Amino acid sequence: MSEHLTAATESGEDLEAVTPADLVEWVSYLVSRVESVDRSSGQHWCSQWWNHPEAIDRFRALHERWLEAQADGGMSSWWVDHFDRHASVLFSKRGPFGECGTTHVVSTTRRILATEQPPNGWSW
Repeated sequence: MSEHLTAATESGEDLEAVTPADLVEWVSYLVSRVESVDRSSGQHWCSQWWNHPEAIDRFRALHERWLEAQADGGMSSWWVDHFDRHASVLFSKRGPFGECGTTHVVSTTRRILATEQPPNGWSW
């Protein structure tokens, strides 16, 4: 693991200061240790994970919590409460990597959920 990741963990570095390069390095570090992604059991990975917007957001969220867990000594909880929950979506057939096999597949149709603005005066 790089000196930057270790230093960020120890100093409680502002999470906004994490760069895209830091995230790429962290994902490479993380997935080099993950052994439970198995295509034969319907799990998928894409080496071009950075081409999947949902994956980027999930990995950023995981990275933020990982930094906090490293600083606070809560790695067991990070695996159970954060990684396992995101992994079940990330690596599933219906997840961001579901159309990818051993290589990245450009999705020709990307389903984007529609939203509508609430009526004027709406509140909760």
